[in-house]
Amino acid sequence: MLLRPGPVLALAISCAALGAEPVPGVHLARYGVGQGPLGGAQAIRVEGAALVHTGQSLPTGPAGSVDSTGSASAQVRRALDNLVRALESAGSSLDQLVRLNAVTAGKRATSALASEIEARFRLDSRPAVTLVQGKLPVEGALVALDAVATAGISGEPPSEVTWTVSASLPGARGGSHAAVLPNGPRSFISGRAADGEPELAATNVLVQIDETLEHLGASREQLVQLKCFLRPIEAASLVESRIIEFYGGRAPPVVFVEWLNRQAIEIEAIVSAAPADESEEPQPIAYLTPPGMTASPVFSRIAQVFHPASIYVSSLNGRGSGNAEQQIRAMFADLAGILEQAGSDLGHLAKATYYVSDESTSTALNQIRPEFYDPKSPPAASKASVRGTSVAGRNLAVDMIAVPSERQ
Repeated sequence: MLLRPGPVLALAISCAALGAEPVPGVHLARYGVGQGPLGGAQAIRVEGAALVHTGQSLPTGPAGSVDSTGSASAQVRRALDNLVRALESAGSSLDQLVRLNAVTAGKRATSALASEIEARFRLDSRPAVTLVQGKLPVEGALVALDAVATAGISGEPPSEVTWTVSASLPGARGGSHAAVLPNGPRSFISGRAADGEPELAATNVLVQIDETLEHLGASREQLVQLKCFLRPIEAASLVESRIIEFYGGRAPPVVFVEWLNRQAIEIEAIVSAAPADESEEPQPIAYLTPPGMTASPVFSRIAQVFHPASIYVSSLNGRGSGNAEQQIRAMFADLAGILEQAGSDLGHLAKATYYVSDESTSTALNQIRPEFYDPKSPPAASKASVRGTSVAGRNLAVDMIAVPSERQ
């Protein structure tokens, strides 16, 4: 992403200002309004809100198939309409979006999505946007979306994770279209990977995630979202069915992204966490390594967040036409500047997703990351080799979630 000249603009906005019912104690601030990908915000800081995480919305009709004869614009509108239904099942709406995650099949769909964002959102209500390019999990689809939004809570806010289903949306029986993460501690589990036939590999990874949940003292019912990086992406429906079967016929929301890595699948997870030990001094974030796993200086196995605020950063792609190293360093410089505006820094990153579209960028990223991270506290992370970043001349797209650096 190119940073435009001039200062980063921050807007503090209440839910009422977004056209939604006001939620007491919820605070939003938007940074770099209109300067992020597809005209979105560069970052959004949200505090005090229960957060809805959706599954993947595709441009499918009632039968679950895509009308491949339709235009890219028609597909984008259908995918957004389906996203609205998923959000409504959890008591939220497009007006309350914090982050919109998009996978597009090419330039036509990316351009159509940019136009639809401009049409549906006022400039001061646009979400942070992440963007990557790849094949989609349903034949003929040109776009796939998922989102994070504040929940329009009425009455008492939820104290437990709630999985929701929209009767008007297609999907595998037993799958959820959205989940509500209560306002409170949450954990980001780095991707766990396995090779082999996709369904068997998925089972292997889900067992690993169960072991991580046990370490955290959490249950399966506290899962908020599973994000699957999959090869081949055509196996997504089989893997989704296997996930639902593994969880006894009812599963949290699932998102699929095509990756070109050697292993068949990697799955990362978001889970509601237990409150911090009151006997210890409060900390915004803790970085954990479960027993039997090795620590890495460039990613944490688990990032456990206790700060009440989250900062969602849009995709960053570096600047200029330089080589991989120059683009990566520019990306980190841009990230540091955006985080500073939002009250954070590189030492308070919770989750990183790195998309690379060539081997030289992947290698350079591995070499450069240790320069920017404290080896004791790097973010939880996944790194996926992909077909493209949807930005011409860029072989890197990075999505980040951070917390403020000040204590609660």
